[in-house]
Amino acid sequence: MNTVHLHLFRRRAAALAAAAGALLCIAALPGSAAAQASDAERAAAKAALPRVTDLPSHYQPVGEIAGRGPFHAAGGQATSRKDDGSHYHGYDGPGVWAKEPLETRTDGVVYGVEDGHVVSAGYLLRQADLTAGRSFHRLTLRELDFPAPYAFTTDFVPDETSGDHQFLLLWHFLPAAEHGLPSGELPPVETLPDRFTVYACEQYPDDFCPGMGRHYTDLSKPGGRLPNSPGDDGVIYGEAAGKLIFIEYVLGQEDLANGVSWPEMPLHYLPIPPIDNAHVLHFGRPMSLTGRYTVHMYFLPEETYLAWETEPATAP
Repeated sequence: MNTVHLHLFRRRAAALAAAAGALLCIAALPGSAAAQASDAERAAAKAALPRVTDLPSHYQPVGEIAGRGPFHAAGGQATSRKDDGSHYHGYDGPGVWAKEPLETRTDGVVYGVEDGHVVSAGYLLRQADLTAGRSFHRLTLRELDFPAPYAFTTDFVPDETSGDHQFLLLWHFLPAAEHGLPSGELPPVETLPDRFTVYACEQYPDDFCPGMGRHYTDLSKPGGRLPNSPGDDGVIYGEAAGKLIFIEYVLGQEDLANGVSWPEMPLHYLPIPPIDNAHVLHFGRPMSLTGRYTVHMYFLPEETYLAWETEPATAP
């Protein structure tokens, strides 16, 4: 990052932090102008999101899920995403997926609604599949024209009747925030603060993971995302050919087995474009709960990055 760019980035970040702190203090006062402005901004942001009527006609209400408000799902039934098997683990996953037919699947997808607008999108995954080390890929977030999400949450959804518990992985498009980029506009890697350094995939040339990309994180923070982690602790950014191509969080498999939920995991600390797709990839030994799941959220189509055996000359 050049000196001028770094200076501007830090000055802007400091100004935003100061403004946010001031607004939090003022907004605590009932009826304050800041609270009213926030409500107005949220309403404006909501109005810009797709309407429920934009969903395909087979999406129908399914009620509330995990205390996140009402949802719509295909056929009016909130079903789980079918897993992609447990015959591979870790970095072998993209190589397996690259050999499979590419098709867009929306099984397990649910859409959160508020005042006639779609305010969140996510997938239901079975807890039993996650404890068994099964993975999931091609979780599309582009069935509708969504902006960049503001945050990511993972909620345990118990089923006391059948015992077939689930997790709701959900991407939130509210509250209002000027954090998004247009679809397909990949940020330069220089936008990362200096605290982010390359790690992982040391076994490959230039630390570039085939079918994924290069990984950056803040190594001074705990590895993975703890359920009570503050801010963006544990966040990972992916890069290829000088452009950021994904954002990622890592969840502990033992926590998933214990029905732990993760509250807000920020996605808005750096400007990112809309997420095209995500995958939930198991790292660890079969039949063990000591592993982890990486949730890679890509800004470009899966068929693009899965084809990378080595780093591309230019990013799309």
